[in-house]
Amino acid sequence: MIGSVPDVRPYLAQVGAVVTPLRVGGGTRLKILEAFAMGKAVVSTTLGAEGLNAKHGREILLADDPQVFADSALRVLSDDELRTGLGKNARALVEREYDWDIITTRLDQVFQKVVRDHEMKRNGQS
Repeated sequence: MIGSVPDVRPYLAQVGAVVTPLRVGGGTRLKILEAFAMGKAVVSTTLGAEGLNAKHGREILLADDPQVFADSALRVLSDDELRTGLGKNARALVEREYDWDIITTRLDQVFQKVVRDHEMKRNGQS
């Protein structure tokens, strides 16, 4: 076990794939997005990838059954073409949907709508 590190990239660079066997929990899925950004194949539970726009078999492998999860992890490690394809698709997904410019534009739109709605309510409009 490594513990807290200031930068995960050197560690991710050394691995063939990333596994996320979350069965309980919440919060953001930044670890998966970090792996995607590095072009790494990811095997996760459905819960582990919840909220991400990743599609099973395209950008990620999803498995909730322990045996299927283990088989998926072994498959992605032993199949260079699958691993490379998932990693490339995952990287493209991050660039397309999770780039900071895209995220901040979407967030700004949400904030502007909240302000408009608040102003309308304050002025007695519905």
